[in-house]
Amino acid sequence: MAQKRLRINWRQEGVEKTFLESCVNEITIHRREGSSLKMVSWKNVAEKLKTEHNFIVDQKQMKNRYDYLKSKFAAWTKLKNKTGNVYNPVSNTFNLSEAEWQIEIKSNKYVEALRSAPLPYPEICIHLFEGSTSIGFDSWGPSSTLPHPVEEVSDYNLNGLESIECTQIEPPTQGVSEESSGQSKKKEKNERLKRL
Repeated sequence: MAQKRLRINWRQEGVEKTFLESCVNEITIHRREGSSLKMVSWKNVAEKLKTEHNFIVDQKQMKNRYDYLKSKFAAWTKLKNKTGNVYNPVSNTFNLSEAEWQIEIKSNKYVEALRSAPLPYPEICIHLFEGSTSIGFDSWGPSSTLPHPVEEVSDYNLNGLESIECTQIEPPTQGVSEESSGQSKKKEKNERLKRL
C-alpha cells in the first residue's frame, strides 16, 4: 500500500516567491517542455526550495502548484482585462458586485480563489505564464490545437499616399511552418512598400 503524502503549506514565508522565481529562472535557462518545466528544471527548483527554506517537495507537488497558479493566473488575466476598472493594482484585488462574482465563478472555478486570496506575486506570474496560457474559449496557447494567430504590425506611415492597392494574402494551409510563412509575408509587404 502506497504511503499517503502529507499536505504541504505553500504559504510558508518566502516559499512561493522562491518557487515562482526559480521557475522563471529555469524557463530562461532550459526553456519549457510543453506548457511546463523540464525534468532537470523541476529538480533544480526542488533543490532551491530545500536549500533556501528547508521546504521539501516532490515533482508532482510542484507541478500541481504550478498548474494551480497557472490556472489562477489565467482567471486573473481575464478579470484584469475586463472593462470597467474592476482591478485595483494597489491591493491586487477585484471590485466586483456579488452578482458579477457569481457570473465569473460560473465561467471559471479559479475565479473563486481570486475572491478570497489575490494572485501571489502578479509580476512574477506574468513573466512565468504570459504567452503560455490560453485565457479564453478561442484563445491560443502553446498546447492549443487552434492555429497560431497572426498579428499584423506596420511600422510605416502611409498618411498622404493615394491609391494604394492592398491585397490580403491567405496563409498556406499545409507544408509551410508558421514562422517561415510570417517571415515571407513581412518580406512581401516590405517589397511592395519599397516599390511605392
